Amino acid sequence: MVLADYADTGYNIVLLLHIIAVIVALAPAVVHPILFGLEQKRADGDIVALAGRVTGLPTRVYTIALVVAGVLGIGLISMGDPIIEWGDTWVWLSVVLWIALNGALHAVMLPTERALAEGDLTVVAKLDRVGAALTALVIVILYLMVLKPGAPAGI
Repeated sequence: MVLADYADTGYNIVLLLHIIAVIVALAPAVVHPILFGLEQKRADGDIVALAGRVTGLPTRVYTIALVVAGVLGIGLISMGDPIIEWGDTWVWLSVVLWIALNGALHAVMLPTERALAEGDLTVVAKLDRVGAALTALVIVILYLMVLKPGAPAGI
């Protein structure tokens, strides 16, 4: 049983929740590199203290939001059938990249941020590299979700 159809009120509510979750999840992807860059330029900058402030509760909020965004996105795909189909390249590629984004975030970025928060300054370069890779994944996913290459006009 489908709870809603493409573009009806139920679908639009799930779409709104999906977009809100995406904003919450991706805000740190934009803000963290800026904060770390500014902190490193300050004469009295302390990136270890900054890492300590951004790990913990803020990390839990945006990692949960990233998972929720994906789950809601999967729900939207199911609600959009037959207009939006799992076989559409932009759909399955977005899901694969979202899984990769979650994997890299949880397996590499979060442990690296925790190591920095514990005072390990040797991970700063790794943090920069992983952050750049995550940003690239986010940009590609956003491109696929917003422009839907190959999808019929009007979706």
